[in-house]
Amino acid sequence: MLLEFSQFKKAYQSLKTVIDPTPMIYNEWLSKQYGCQVYLKLENMLPIGSFKMRGATYKISQLTTAEKKQGVLAVSAGNHAQGVAWAANRFKIKATIIMPEGSPLTKIRNTEALGATVILKGKNIEECFQVAQDMMKKKKMVFVHPFHDPAVIAGQGSVAFEMMEQLPEMDFVFSSIGGGGLVSGIGQVLKGLKSKAKVIAGQASGCSSMVNSLNAKKILVSERAETFADGIRVKTVNKEMFESLGVVVDSSFTVDDEKMAWAILQLMEKARVIAEGAGALPLALFDQLYQKNPKKFKGKNIALVICGGNIDVNLLERIIDRGLIESHRKIRLSIPISDRPGVLHQLTKIIKEVGANILEVVHDRASTEAGITGTNVVFTLETKGETHMKQLLAEMRKDFPQASVLN
Repeated sequence: MLLEFSQFKKAYQSLKTVIDPTPMIYNEWLSKQYGCQVYLKLENMLPIGSFKMRGATYKISQLTTAEKKQGVLAVSAGNHAQGVAWAANRFKIKATIIMPEGSPLTKIRNTEALGATVILKGKNIEECFQVAQDMMKKKKMVFVHPFHDPAVIAGQGSVAFEMMEQLPEMDFVFSSIGGGGLVSGIGQVLKGLKSKAKVIAGQASGCSSMVNSLNAKKILVSERAETFADGIRVKTVNKEMFESLGVVVDSSFTVDDEKMAWAILQLMEKARVIAEGAGALPLALFDQLYQKNPKKFKGKNIALVICGGNIDVNLLERIIDRGLIESHRKIRLSIPISDRPGVLHQLTKIIKEVGANILEVVHDRASTEAGITGTNVVFTLETKGETHMKQLLAEMRKDFPQASVLN
């Protein structure tokens, strides 16, 4: 959905009176790691922890008096829900939000705390949209679409105006993509402001309809929706959004959940930033492309849009665990050994000398690898990273050649 540039300017001027600019911070740790200037656009610092309040607020601010009396209806997995609830609360109008039954409890409670009525109905976003259509037939309300709406896209584009004021000389802008409202808004504003920045978009590999469609240059249908990044878990590709993204996105890629988990951990450790899956995806994607072609980014100004920080705390431990595994700082080492006194001590001595830390030890005497007189030992270990892991494995294989790392 392509808009006139004047629509974006109008939205930005309107939102400036309601929403304070979010920080664009230079991160020294990441910049040294990648040999370029890495900046984080912290949309997770907005009152609801997500960029979604920009589009929702501008859309609701433009409603007529009669429309405000009708109230608003929205469908969301969480962030758009909170954005609509926040804006509705500010303009003192009624908001009803339909969320999938498995939505994170944090996002449900936060939406309710902002005064909205939450209805949990439908297994996914697509089913929630059908519920909304049925409700609209019974009661007249203004529907606030999460991305397919000119006012919503215009509001999301305000991010790019701020970025251009904070860092005019951007070379690359990385952003996550679901339905496409954020990337469409950012891309159109950057082009309108004649920015040289390349827009690179990423989507979770477990739910990648939009990226697959952009790369195929035609709309593709996918039934998969398997990712913990609920903010971008959108299966259906909207035709108008697809067409506008084809104009403003320079390249698009998929990122798997393990890489996103790694990026969440990196942002926590290197930037003291809490990001959800969609918010951490830009770092994951940047690292993914950097590993393939470091020269492309050397000395460049890289802007990563950390679009949200509403992570489900019940999932956080598992996500951090996956991040440690992805960065080889937590490994499971399988070693078939002879089941006799002193062998386990020999193993632990090697681990101690290399400087790894034992978290757990499991004996599997039923393992076929160990034979009748042996046992298979599985260590869960803390290491300092990939190099340290390889050093440990090399030392272990001198005496135990069958030692292997389990995925």
